Amino acid sequence: MNDKAETEAGAKKHSVSSSNNFVKDCMVSALMQLLEVKPMSEITVTDITDKAGVSRMSYYRNYSSKSEILTSHLDDIFNQYIELIQKWDYKGSCFDYEYLLQCFRYFSKHEKFLSCLLKSGMGDLMLSHMTRFILDSFHISEDDVFLYYKMQAFAGSIYSTYVAWTSRNKKESPCKMAQIVSAIYAGTGIV
Repeated sequence: MNDKAETEAGAKKHSVSSSNNFVKDCMVSALMQLLEVKPMSEITVTDITDKAGVSRMSYYRNYSSKSEILTSHLDDIFNQYIELIQKWDYKGSCFDYEYLLQCFRYFSKHEKFLSCLLKSGMGDLMLSHMTRFILDSFHISEDDVFLYYKMQAFAGSIYSTYVAWTSRNKKESPCKMAQIVSAIYAGTGIV
C-alpha cells in the first residue's frame, strides 16, 4: 500500500470512529434524559434510539443492553482519567491533597452523568469502577492484605464523600473537598 492509500484508509477509519463516537454520545445523552423522567426498567430501546435520533441498528452495533450504555460511558470516563493521571506522572500518594484535588476536579467535569447514575440507583457502577481503578493504580502486591483493604476502604470513602458532596449541591469547591479528605486521612495515621 502506498503512502496516499494508507493516509486515505487512516482518514476513513478516523471518520467512522468519530461518527460512531457521536452516535454513542447521542445515546448516552438520550438515556440520561430519559432516566430523569422514568426508571431504567420502563425505558425501551426504541425510546433511546428515538430520543437520540439514531437507528436501532446503531444501538445494537454498539450495545447489548441498556445498562451497557452507562457502563461503556463510565469506562470511557475512567480511561480518560487514567490517561490524565499517567500524563501527570504523579508519584505521590492517593491520600495527598494534590491527587485528591485532581480527582474532585475531574469528576466535577462529569457531574451530570455521575449524578444521573446516582439518581437512577446505579451508583454501584461508579463504586465498582472507582474501586477497580484505585486497586489497579495503588495496590502493588497481592500479598499485602493491609494495603488491599486500605485501598478498598479508600475507594468506598471517596465514593461516599462524592455522593455526600453532590447531595449538598457541591457547596464546597474541589479545593475544599481535597483539603477535607486529605486532612481526614492525615489524621488517621494510615496514610
